[in-house]
Amino acid sequence: MSDHFVQGPTEASYLVPVFESLRRYDGLTAKHLQTARVAQPLLRLPVVQNQAVRSGSKPAEAAIEVIVEQIQELETVTDRIIADAVLKLGIYLETYKTHDLPRRAVYALQAGGLGARRGALVEHWAALHHAHGAAPISEPPGEHTLRARTESEVFERLAALLLNPTPPVQLSDPGEPVPIPIAQSVDPATTGKVVVVGGVAIDHIWRIRAVPEIATSTMAMSYTRSPGGKGFSQAVAAARLDLDVSLIAAIAADEDGQEIESQLQREGVDTSLLRKIEHQPRTGIARTPATGIFELPAGNSSAAVWRDGVELDVSTIDRHAEALTSCDVLLLTFEVPQSVLRHTLSLVNSSRNRPVVIVTPGQPYADGHLLSPVLKQIDYLVAHLWELEGFAFSDESKYDPQLLSDDLLSLGLRTLCLLVDRGGTIYERGKPQEPIPVPHSVLKESSITRDAFCAALAARLVEDTSLTGDTIRWAAAAMASFAENYHWAPSHPRRATVDEKYSQITQTAVETD
Repeated sequence: MSDHFVQGPTEASYLVPVFESLRRYDGLTAKHLQTARVAQPLLRLPVVQNQAVRSGSKPAEAAIEVIVEQIQELETVTDRIIADAVLKLGIYLETYKTHDLPRRAVYALQAGGLGARRGALVEHWAALHHAHGAAPISEPPGEHTLRARTESEVFERLAALLLNPTPPVQLSDPGEPVPIPIAQSVDPATTGKVVVVGGVAIDHIWRIRAVPEIATSTMAMSYTRSPGGKGFSQAVAAARLDLDVSLIAAIAADEDGQEIESQLQREGVDTSLLRKIEHQPRTGIARTPATGIFELPAGNSSAAVWRDGVELDVSTIDRHAEALTSCDVLLLTFEVPQSVLRHTLSLVNSSRNRPVVIVTPGQPYADGHLLSPVLKQIDYLVAHLWELEGFAFSDESKYDPQLLSDDLLSLGLRTLCLLVDRGGTIYERGKPQEPIPVPHSVLKESSITRDAFCAALAARLVEDTSLTGDTIRWAAAAMASFAENYHWAPSHPRRATVDEKYSQITQTAVETD
């Protein structure tokens, strides 16, 4: 339970989760307000509707105008500083620029992600207050306290002002809020939205010391059964990093399918785009795919996959064309039929607001060359060397990462993220190769740690579409965080965990330079 509800909810408490959701990524923008379903309570406020009528603005723009006004009416300077910075409204940026605040701090408040803005608030707490001509009334909160309690308390006070604005704003018709046709003003583009297209299954995992010889058996050290698949794993990994995630995958209308859907919902993944199959022609009743996995020490594994015809088809992709063409990042895996992968890539690449496309090729298709023409439609291919053999122009390039990357980039691929047991290398067209740093771990890089890498890469590219060293280190930190905790807590890391590991990786890089 959130700390801001400890003393009991107020009339304004229902707006607090709205602000908590909208503070993410680029903060409170008109674009975000127009497209985020959670924003509807804000857009329907009488004070916002009245402002839209008076100014002729769209509801989202009117909401920004009203919120900016009311932030400046908050009682304390501290509340104003926090609300402005966390929501990234930039109300006081000019004030900060003229009061000798470090350029790095101003840049973080102006262009940084939520974590960077929080860091600047804490680090420059006193200087921000002095820029307003006030002394801080308290010591700077820690980033955890700021995130878990302080911001919510500020949002509660801001919400109270929006319900009873200062100065009070009279409605055009005091008896009834002005109806605004919100649905007609919605922009199809989204902010912070990720769509995953991949496979799901029930995983049956046996941990064993060695794969038994033919006609022999071995005792497993443990056995687990749980929802899995690369599509499932990437969707959950992205949701745990606070992204707005939808999964397009196929399940059967059976108990296993219900289990998978329920688990996705508990993780905060939108399941409305799932394809649910009740019958399949060959065997009658459809059954959700299953995977049998032999997991060996240090992360090695082998698996057998059974689908029984429960797969995505092109018509499903067409039904969800709007979601695919309006997202910020598309995560796509080779688990889907090749026709579906081709159609999905063609669809998103023909859209005006094209998402960033991240593709993982496990398991690889039988003939990689059949896919060569679509490489130019992929921004990031995150792969192991053995998965890319089908794309190689020669036998030599099958064993030489540099030659293989040259082959792929020459076919139009923008970036290859080649993962190995410890870290990997980034090959980007027109740029020198970059290492992927990962601290020592007992668990080697594997397909499931790659899912953490892909989700973290998506999270950073939502905030900044360019591939920087910081982005690479943060994605590597997600992979390392998952690997280090896998044996006793096999779940994808939260943002705070990744941030901590990122700091360690960055510090190590500084010390070794």
